[in-house]
Amino acid sequence: MARATPSRAALSREVDGAMHAEARDDRAFFPAKALLDALDATDADGATRRVSIGTGPGNQLSVVVRRGPDGALMLGLSESLAEQSEPLRLLARQMVGEADTAVLLEILCEAGALQCKATSAGVLKTVVNEGELVSAIGPLDVARGRRFALSGSLAREVIRTRDIVAVDDFSASLRPLMKVVPELRVGPMLLAPLIAHDVILGVLVVTRDVEARPFTSDDVHRLRAIADYAALALWKAELLDEAQAADRAKSRFLAAVSHELRTPLTALAGYEELLVDQVIGPVSEPQLDVLERMRSVTQHLAAVIEELLAFSSLEEGRETIRPTDFLAADLVRATAAVVEPLARQKKLAFSLSVPDVVIRMTSDVDKIRQILVNLAGNAVKFTDTGEVSLELQLRNGDVTFTVRDTGIGIASHDLDRLFKPFAQLDTTLTRRHGGTGLGLYIARGLAELLGGKIEVVSELKKGSAFTLVLPADE
Repeated sequence: MARATPSRAALSREVDGAMHAEARDDRAFFPAKALLDALDATDADGATRRVSIGTGPGNQLSVVVRRGPDGALMLGLSESLAEQSEPLRLLARQMVGEADTAVLLEILCEAGALQCKATSAGVLKTVVNEGELVSAIGPLDVARGRRFALSGSLAREVIRTRDIVAVDDFSASLRPLMKVVPELRVGPMLLAPLIAHDVILGVLVVTRDVEARPFTSDDVHRLRAIADYAALALWKAELLDEAQAADRAKSRFLAAVSHELRTPLTALAGYEELLVDQVIGPVSEPQLDVLERMRSVTQHLAAVIEELLAFSSLEEGRETIRPTDFLAADLVRATAAVVEPLARQKKLAFSLSVPDVVIRMTSDVDKIRQILVNLAGNAVKFTDTGEVSLELQLRNGDVTFTVRDTGIGIASHDLDRLFKPFAQLDTTLTRRHGGTGLGLYIARGLAELLGGKIEVVSELKKGSAFTLVLPADE
């Protein structure tokens, strides 16, 4: 039996009533012709359509034209476009600020359930020919971590069509997930693909209780928008996970190689000492000179290996504090004993300043010495003329160790890059002075581990001052 299209007069009365309920002013903005055109088109093909209407400055109204359960044409009001977009903006802000994939999936499930008025939500991912519910809230949580065959599943249909798929009674559908989790009780289900850069990252699922009303076209639009936002955030999170995994692999590789190199290097240093001490026979002066050069190279290699091991330990969180009681002045003098000969070799003046007051500390003396030797060694390395100084002070309840030099200095725009691993501000310096580019990164990491920090004041071509600040004993 043919259905009669509502008369334009009847439509006007219905539209006027809808407008009166939603926006009492500025009804002249309402584009009746656009709505009538949508009505005619829906009457012809049965497809649901939306007409966006300006109801006043800065306000929009979304009118839905669809067929009702009895086949008659119906008008409905949706939220304003601003009201629709605000939850999506909030979701985008949440996801941009979160890098943990597990947390992102939970946010996504909560957003899907809330916006689609669902009782549960989850995210499916595929593993070869199986699907797995990797995150879920509500009744779907009973299926979390359970794998099911993709063949014959709704997830497979979503992946194949790359579009939203709906079913009105999932529990009665005998799909593969129901065979694996027969105790699952859900009714209407809506699934949307999570697509970023043309790659399907997973499937977003929302469900309602058994015998609940099916999802509407509005729910489909909301879920599609949420999935689009979420897919990009998940793509970013997965890239970050991959980068972090590669970084951890790099650290493990460096640690393994460093340990393998340290063993033969230690043996080499031992043999060199035996030769220098002439334990296995007399050695001529030229030979002693060669052995001394060998010792210098061996010590340099040992220092590089120790830096790599320290870097790996910091990256993997394996560095531990071993506190002891000591005098700060003794530590400074021990550091000077290591650094002063290096300064003397470059004909640099070296000075040491220690206050008269006794400063006792409880901390890891070996790690503090490592930091100070690194800072003072750098000062000598990058200073060609002038002097290097080491100063101990008490300042505002902190103990400070300051290394000053008259070296090349650092430009202000380079200070942010100063403590990055494997980085030197000028690659020509690497060739000229050597080094791994890890020293300052390790120094800062150890300082933070000790509850302190490193401050830097520098001026290009005039010198630098690096200050290790540590808490004093109370």
